[in-house]
Amino acid sequence: MKSNYRTDLFLIALLGLMVQAFWGLRLSHPSYMDAYYYATNGRRLAEGHGFTEMVIWQFLDEPEGLPTPSHAYWMPLPSLLAAAGYRLIDHFRGAQLPFWLLAGSLPVLSFTISRQLSGKRWQAWTAALLTASGGFYNVFFSQPATFAPFAWAGGLCLLFLAFGSRRRAWHWWLLAGLTAGLAHLTRADGVLLLVVGLFVGLIGIRDWTLETKLISNLQSLVARSGLLLCGYFVVMGGWFIRNWLVLGRPLSAVGAQTIFLTTYDDLFAYGRSFDLAHLLAWGWDNVLYARLQGISLALQTFAVVSCLIFLTPFVFWAWIALGREPSKRPLLRPMTWYALALFASMSLIFTFPGGRGGLFHSSAALWPWFMALAAGGISLAVDWTAVRLSHWQPGRAKRIFAGLFVSVAFLMSFALGLMRSPDDSESAIYKQIGAVLPSTAVVMAGNAPGFHYHTNLAAVSVPNEPLNVVVEAAGRYRVAYLVLDADHPHSLAYLYQGYVQSPSIQLIDSYGSVKLYHFTETAR
Repeated sequence: MKSNYRTDLFLIALLGLMVQAFWGLRLSHPSYMDAYYYATNGRRLAEGHGFTEMVIWQFLDEPEGLPTPSHAYWMPLPSLLAAAGYRLIDHFRGAQLPFWLLAGSLPVLSFTISRQLSGKRWQAWTAALLTASGGFYNVFFSQPATFAPFAWAGGLCLLFLAFGSRRRAWHWWLLAGLTAGLAHLTRADGVLLLVVGLFVGLIGIRDWTLETKLISNLQSLVARSGLLLCGYFVVMGGWFIRNWLVLGRPLSAVGAQTIFLTTYDDLFAYGRSFDLAHLLAWGWDNVLYARLQGISLALQTFAVVSCLIFLTPFVFWAWIALGREPSKRPLLRPMTWYALALFASMSLIFTFPGGRGGLFHSSAALWPWFMALAAGGISLAVDWTAVRLSHWQPGRAKRIFAGLFVSVAFLMSFALGLMRSPDDSESAIYKQIGAVLPSTAVVMAGNAPGFHYHTNLAAVSVPNEPLNVVVEAAGRYRVAYLVLDADHPHSLAYLYQGYVQSPSIQLIDSYGSVKLYHFTETAR
């Protein structure tokens, strides 16, 4: 039996790695801004520059200049993984390596979860294959980003919490704390897993009391919480200390400002800060309408991304049915509370960053769990139908439908991946521009991490501000050039069209859809 289990895990991991190799090899560089950020900082770490960066992509923490302390907004684990890869292979393939390994082996986690929920080998294989299909995550998994590490850290944390809730062995709580710390080191909202863990530990005491009439509730709660926190601080403690020494506080306060945004573009505001008064000045009708839109978008994300659309009814069928079984309820409880906490925080609190990618990124932790539930839902649906159709053979039908749905999942995932084929036009233009600029130039660009990655020139994001404020920011950071592409701030639309009405800036050249400007009055 153990031999079969190990063989299954090996074959599942091999298949997952092959699938992710296909998607990873299609990339010759990161495909979006976040991944560029983690890759460039991973390279700097590998080169011995420490947690510093030559990119300023947001201004809410009012960076003083370049170089600046890195990871003041995003967390460092993806860059640390990329750095480890760069130390092995000084190429983008090296940066990809840790993420490819994590993404390719993720079906193993789903297999394990399904075995815990059902004990059925065919169902666990179905869950693993559905996870291996990748869905909307495929083109993001095998590059330096939060998806793969957060899927593992978050998904594994929920499994350890489930084990800790169902069993008396205390070490599960320590492991849950360690993985919660890794999740937080990957994404700022990973701290939700710690909160969920503390809550699950609290309500789990009630179950123990009902089962065994345990008197020492307080001792059990302290032990669980203590081990959870201990594991968490083992991972996060060093980062808190670093931030305290560099930033003067254990965590950056920048993320909290995004609660009060009234448009996502203000994440790139310059010289402005956001608080509750700013949000309320927008008007209660706008605030409430934005939250309703956030709820709608979050529901769509869960159905479309996390459940791959057609698996949604199976996921929720199994979620509800298994949740009613006393033996399965402790296994599902941490995942359920995390899903609810993530949904609420990303739709009602961090509405704009949540809708523009935050929920998509963090839902990766639910991907192996939801695919395990989908496999269980397929089994339940066949059983339900077999009761009403006497000629059905449930055992045979389950495998047939499982194979069918796995095939559909792979076809959908393949089509979705091809729709997001790598686009090298931006990188080619950035390289062209970088070749004609001085090696000491500081450049303002829409994708500042991407520009720095391809040119090795210091880069600053284009502020979401009028031209006079953009010029002010350029002066502060000694920016000499502005690279303006189609995805530019609305306030600079006339500039993108070539209508220059300021002595502070002049058009140098056009590169396809990209305009290159020179700041003429920047203090340098």
